[in-house]
Amino acid sequence: MSVQSKQPARRRRVVRAFAPAVGLLAAGLLVWQGSYAAFNATTQNTTNTWGSGTMTLTNNGGGATYSGSTSATFGGTNLKPGDSNGTGTCLTVKSTGSIAGAMHLYLSSLADSSPSLAGKLNLTITAGVPASDVQSNCTGFPTTGVSTVYSGTLAAMPATYAASAGTNVAVASGTVLEAYKLVWTFDSTADNTYQGKTATAAFTWELQ
Repeated sequence: MSVQSKQPARRRRVVRAFAPAVGLLAAGLLVWQGSYAAFNATTQNTTNTWGSGTMTLTNNGGGATYSGSTSATFGGTNLKPGDSNGTGTCLTVKSTGSIAGAMHLYLSSLADSSPSLAGKLNLTITAGVPASDVQSNCTGFPTTGVSTVYSGTLAAMPATYAASAGTNVAVASGTVLEAYKLVWTFDSTADNTYQGKTATAAFTWELQ
């Protein structure tokens, strides 16, 4: 075979070898040109933040100053059967949270005697929304929109939030006042076995 006949065959082999690479390069150029030339638009919604609300309760203990914990508002000493605290003793609970909830009242602790003095102390607890702080003498306690949240003995009072569902009061968000009046009576049927006895209780208001 002559040298001239070999040259066309060599050129054909070279062309076949480079043809795929040239094709890929051309296709890439077409894709690049297409994406570069396309129109585009986006929209975003940013800075989405989640934050929890707050629930805050304080009470005035029947006085002028609010605190998370107050003491010795409702009790009595030197009692005899038939005694009571008359028209009642009051305190005001203040909610300043950012979310609403249901407030329950329950007996969080009780140190009782034997026989049970708490079983002979009959309680009636009412609640209402006052126009302003209500002090221990109950001046300013509302006369309308009042509900009875508990009626029974001190010993039988619910001891947990769940058990005290019957005492619930709806509380809105923001600053809300709720006044509570407690009237107690030492059962007139108590006999001599109840002399010198004591019952010490702690009440809790809980908002959920």
